[in-house]
Amino acid sequence: MKIARGFSGLFAICVLGTMAVSAQEFGGSLSGFGDTFEAVQHEAIERFQERVETGDAMASLALARRYLASSSTEEQRQGIELAEQAAKSGAAEANLLLGNVYGRGGFGLAPDLVKAKTFLEAALEQGSTSAAVSLGQLYLATDFSAEGQARGFDLIEGAALDGSIEAANVLAGLYASGRGVAADLDKAFDYFSVGLVSDQNATIVALGDVLRSGSRRSPPDFDLAMDFFEQASENGDVSAERRIADMQLRGESVPQDIAGAIDMLAALASAGDAASEIALGDIFARGEFVPVDSTRAVQHYETAADRGNVTGTIRLAEIYATGLGGVPANVGEALALYNQASSLGSSSAKRALAQAYFTGRFGSVDPARALELLEEAANLGDGEAAEDLAVLYASNEPFPANYENVRRYLDLALAVGNTDAALSVSSAIVSGPLARTHREDARAILDGAINGGIPGAPATLARLQLDGAFPAEGVSGVISMLNQAALDGDVEAARFLIGLYRDGNGLLLRPDLDAANDFLAAVEDKIGPDLATVERIHITALQSERPETLEKISEQFMTLSQRSAMGVLDMLRRENARAYVYILQKGLTERGNYTGPVSGSLDRQTIRAFNATCAELGAQATCAPGPLTRGTVVTLGNYILQPPPLARAAQSELEASGPASAN
Repeated sequence: MKIARGFSGLFAICVLGTMAVSAQEFGGSLSGFGDTFEAVQHEAIERFQERVETGDAMASLALARRYLASSSTEEQRQGIELAEQAAKSGAAEANLLLGNVYGRGGFGLAPDLVKAKTFLEAALEQGSTSAAVSLGQLYLATDFSAEGQARGFDLIEGAALDGSIEAANVLAGLYASGRGVAADLDKAFDYFSVGLVSDQNATIVALGDVLRSGSRRSPPDFDLAMDFFEQASENGDVSAERRIADMQLRGESVPQDIAGAIDMLAALASAGDAASEIALGDIFARGEFVPVDSTRAVQHYETAADRGNVTGTIRLAEIYATGLGGVPANVGEALALYNQASSLGSSSAKRALAQAYFTGRFGSVDPARALELLEEAANLGDGEAAEDLAVLYASNEPFPANYENVRRYLDLALAVGNTDAALSVSSAIVSGPLARTHREDARAILDGAINGGIPGAPATLARLQLDGAFPAEGVSGVISMLNQAALDGDVEAARFLIGLYRDGNGLLLRPDLDAANDFLAAVEDKIGPDLATVERIHITALQSERPETLEKISEQFMTLSQRSAMGVLDMLRRENARAYVYILQKGLTERGNYTGPVSGSLDRQTIRAFNATCAELGAQATCAPGPLTRGTVVTLGNYILQPPPLARAAQSELEASGPASAN
């Protein structure tokens, strides 16, 4: 060990000595290029511009990167031209850059899969491991044929075997989720280990995310996920610190500490992290963990926007579009903010504006302008905009159906990672006028999605078969397909089949709660304990409204994560209102907001308690439509899901901290 240290120390001395000599030898001559950083950089740019004229690939690529980093569309266009010039001169990095740009879109270019593959294949031939990863992901996302999937997987696997941490992380995610391959946690861990052993933050955070969310074969492990995020945080990863704050907020691995989570995000925001400003704004705007505070929400979003974070601008536009608490709706301000974000290149803003022009949300209906905005967003690589366009062209409303456009925008959506588009677009094709001529094309898209392991694809096919859009071997054939997909780990297929047994399907299949319970027991380990409890509550809610049933539902409800619990409350208000009221009565009793009998009866005393609690939380307007409406679910549900000591103390702590913590 001493020998190794001695050698490394000697090596360091030699390197530092060389650097010192280099500085002494060249320091004087370098100063001749200018007396400030800007002057020296300007000289370098001028020299490279001259060398571009001679076909110098290094100079062309360096300037291309500079221009592509500009906010000027004209300079971005110059950057693309320079990158193409460098690619013609044989620069592998230029081919890689252009392949990625054409694969995702942006810089004034629409995604072009043919060009993307051409440039990436060229970079691959030149030995670029990164090109193998990008090209492999492109094949996996867009080519659902067996050959295309095999080519994509082989490229990524080869890059991983060559030591690419990026490729190893991609493969680890595929094996953890079972996407396109059989779920295999041992293989997932092996591939994650490539980055893990070298302490790479990207791998540590990615593995932490998998542990936190769980996978097809493994339930969430919040404690271990927290350990991973804390390690990445020690390594200086700010995104890991935000994840730790979010877990504190939700009570994952640690006791729920709303005030502590907000303090942690505020510290990150004060250090200049705009994403933490957005997270804080969301907390105060959504009322999930604390009562809505529109003033503080706006303050955080404005700070993020001032720091150049366009998401802050969009969040402000959303507030002014509908109003929030003490901030009244202001359509003019909302429109101005959306346009501002759109002019800065935000595809999300363009999508929001397109939706407004389709529906007349801001006063005028303009389908042509809406289409133009969606196309702009899609050309920026927005997968949701591309999906919207594909669905529109399949639906014949408000534009004539056009399969070529459907296919074009579907391919674009898939290229940028929106694999769910295959499901919505195939459904739109068989539901509209294109069904007569392109039904088989829709089935091929859906079959490809199933073969590619896209979650929800078997459930989508089952729904369309039951609706008569595709032929099937009767209900038994649909059940057989869903059963196999569920056993292979497809959570949505499992939940669809549970629902099919539970609710039936018209005259074809009568509801069978016993069969639903039996199948739930068979797939519980596949869907995880939280979702299994959600499904069990749904089945139980349909059985009776007896007191013992209500108590059973309430006990199961309190074991759920907050997100699942809110979804269950929303379901219960429609499926079993007594169970919904019972849970709220029980939660409000524990917090001193209700003193009547916990019976599930929506009587005057209960309604008064609901209204008084909403008023205490500053949410009278939200709850005003009635006790069985969505607004009351969100307000009272979030309130009772906080631990009792926090239900009253959290807001007073935040108020005591004052506005200073917002920055």
